[in-house]
Amino acid sequence: MPMVHAGPVRAYPLPRDFRVGMSELRPAFAGLRSPECILANHEGAFLMSDRRGGFTAIAPDGRARLVRGATLAGGPLHANGIALRGNGCVLVAHLGDTDGGVYELGADGPAVPVVTALEGRPLPPTNFVLEDAEGRVWFTVSTRRIPRMAAWYPDVADGYIAVHDERGTRIVADGLGYANELAFSPDGRFVYVNETHARRLSRFRLRPGPRLTDRETVCEFEPGDQPDGVCFDAFGGAWLTCIVSNKVYVVRPDGERQLVLADTDNAHVRRYVSDLEARCLQRDSIWTCGSSGLGNVSSLCFAGPERRTVYLGSLLGERVLSFDSPVPGMAPLHWQRRYAAGVGPGA
Repeated sequence: MPMVHAGPVRAYPLPRDFRVGMSELRPAFAGLRSPECILANHEGAFLMSDRRGGFTAIAPDGRARLVRGATLAGGPLHANGIALRGNGCVLVAHLGDTDGGVYELGADGPAVPVVTALEGRPLPPTNFVLEDAEGRVWFTVSTRRIPRMAAWYPDVADGYIAVHDERGTRIVADGLGYANELAFSPDGRFVYVNETHARRLSRFRLRPGPRLTDRETVCEFEPGDQPDGVCFDAFGGAWLTCIVSNKVYVVRPDGERQLVLADTDNAHVRRYVSDLEARCLQRDSIWTCGSSGLGNVSSLCFAGPERRTVYLGSLLGERVLSFDSPVPGMAPLHWQRRYAAGVGPGA
């Protein structure tokens, strides 16, 4: 299948031979619990989801604080994707075993619901969330199936992207093969989304409303390369993490896929592919990384004064690793926003 262009054709400055070895990775933060989603702002503050029930906030001076949300009716808050809002609070995508939703957390107090239902039904486990420049909340639901592992196959496509604003909550893209992280292109014309178990990066044209149209496949992957996190550099390259295989790729603006980092346990990938082909995937088919030191690398962000340092989140790790990039990252939507520790419900 021909791949689409990720942006205007121009000289892309990332060297084609750029590759990072495990020995070049630096430990950045430790003492975490499943920092699946990580983000940073212009001040040097970091936020990362934490399986202990909320997120860890790390101030520019290095002080860390775990912010927990109160237990929900269905059980503990399971923060998967997180986003920094314009009001200084943090949005959390709740990925419960059977329930989901988007909640807002300030520095203290309860997890305040933002979206918990759609089309008259409770939200299924919710994967990722962000707030755009107009204050609209975008989120992904990977699958409507319970348990989620029933959707860990490339022929299951019941995930979606939804938007919540003053008009309500509505689905803007449906039929996705395990919808995961999404990102806006640097030119603002497209929304990109990883379809993890369909093993592809897709994009939609962003129309007023907002509406998403003209679905296209940007890049496809082999079994074991299950794309999870995605963000852009300043020149239109899409940087992706893959769980199971523990790889980081860049999809260059011309559609070429470039491997940047890999720490793959090949025996683990073979077992996964065998279970996939036999349609007998279990939790431990994914909730292990074998001997890989990347801990099922699940997300990445650019940070630092020039956004030339890449930080890696992981599903199974207790630390965040980093490496230097030859190209700067695109300034994300939240880059100029400030995490306000005293702002929000309960403050």
